[in-house]
Amino acid sequence: MTALILVFPGQATESIGMSTGWAPNLEWNATMAKAEACTGYALRTWMSEGPLEALRAQRHAPCIVLAHSVAVFRAQRAAGMPLPLGASGHSMGFFSAIVAAEVVPLEATLELIRATEDCAEARFSAGQMGMAFVIGIDEPRLRCELELHPDLLLSNINGKAQFTVSGPRSALHEFILEVTPHSLKCGLLPVRHPLHCDHMAPLIPYIKARLEAWIPKNPVFPLVSPLDGRLLDGGFEAWEEAIVSIASAVNWPLAVKGLKGLGVDFFECGFGSQLKNLTGWIDRDLKVESLQAPRVW
Repeated sequence: MTALILVFPGQATESIGMSTGWAPNLEWNATMAKAEACTGYALRTWMSEGPLEALRAQRHAPCIVLAHSVAVFRAQRAAGMPLPLGASGHSMGFFSAIVAAEVVPLEATLELIRATEDCAEARFSAGQMGMAFVIGIDEPRLRCELELHPDLLLSNINGKAQFTVSGPRSALHEFILEVTPHSLKCGLLPVRHPLHCDHMAPLIPYIKARLEAWIPKNPVFPLVSPLDGRLLDGGFEAWEEAIVSIASAVNWPLAVKGLKGLGVDFFECGFGSQLKNLTGWIDRDLKVESLQAPRVW
């Protein structure tokens, strides 16, 4: 039987129709129903029918991606999929990974999302902060550009020439104007908070206080950090990594390197091809299959 390495996608994979093929699945529905009861959101309706504004709303989108990825994992397991040799997730996709590994229940990570939103909204004025992506310039050039904007911080290293930066929107607009002539593509992301950087660091103690009731367990399969690619040692370290990732830069090339130390049969557990694309750009020889559709194992 296939020895799997699972990668869980992050936000921006939400799309109307992403639940296609899963509506009749009992295991998928059970997980989605639990997420809906916890959040009070009509997740399955938005996934199948929209409206798109509800699907991609700041508070809704992370919950949809998390719940769907976990639901797909559980449904595939019920259909005979073996436990993976290891797993990680890009950005909040790591929340999906630790739920799949049974470190904490789904409700704990939904509360992590809610606590992050609450604390960020309390700290930052509406429309003040955000994130931008830039594709097509190398890291040394990017860091030189960021020296001109000390309020902006590197927040995602997605490949040799794919990055995100976080900080004040006014500085992001200036940054985009300056790097556009030198890049293939750049622009603002639909995110209201400066995630994965030190701007979020003051919020971590308050977020942790909201989560003290959740006691993590050791993962049922190995987990690799999305921040530096190291193999995480037990449930407490994995749960801590999920929380501090809110204020720490993601380094997907290092995560891929760490996962390759465990196996090479990669499967993306969630909707779309976010990690198939990112991982393919990092390592052309590494193929990533999708688990989006129900299958027989």
